[in-house]
Amino acid sequence: MNGHVPRWPGLYLVGVGLLLLLQGATGLLLRATGRDPHATTRLLSDPLHSTIHVVWGVVMLVVLVGGNQRAQRTTLLAFGLFYLAFLVIGLVVHHPLGMQIDGKENAFHAVIAPLALAVWALDRRLRGGRATALDLEGAS
Repeated sequence: MNGHVPRWPGLYLVGVGLLLLLQGATGLLLRATGRDPHATTRLLSDPLHSTIHVVWGVVMLVVLVGGNQRAQRTTLLAFGLFYLAFLVIGLVVHHPLGMQIDGKENAFHAVIAPLALAVWALDRRLRGGRATALDLEGAS
């Protein structure tokens, strides 16, 4: 690979960030028009769940546009841990905080959380688990 490390965190952040933003915004817009997004399709959620998706989508895209790879990796790790906790809570508590989290939502969280953590771990391994010049550049 000629010393070049693929920017897996950035690829994940753009893909999942856009997906979450689109899904969450669509759910909120449908609700604003008087429709029940969750009844329309199981891919759209209740307002709180949609808002969480919008917030994470925006955070991921803002961090990506900022270009700081260290911040991208940190966001990826935080996202993976957050959604792993979200998955566990969704499995243990029926409709936590009033959110309509059921099997399909849990399945989605069961994919995106471990995938985020796997991408983070792969990136860390490819970088040798050490701070890179880019990491140190942002710290000064």
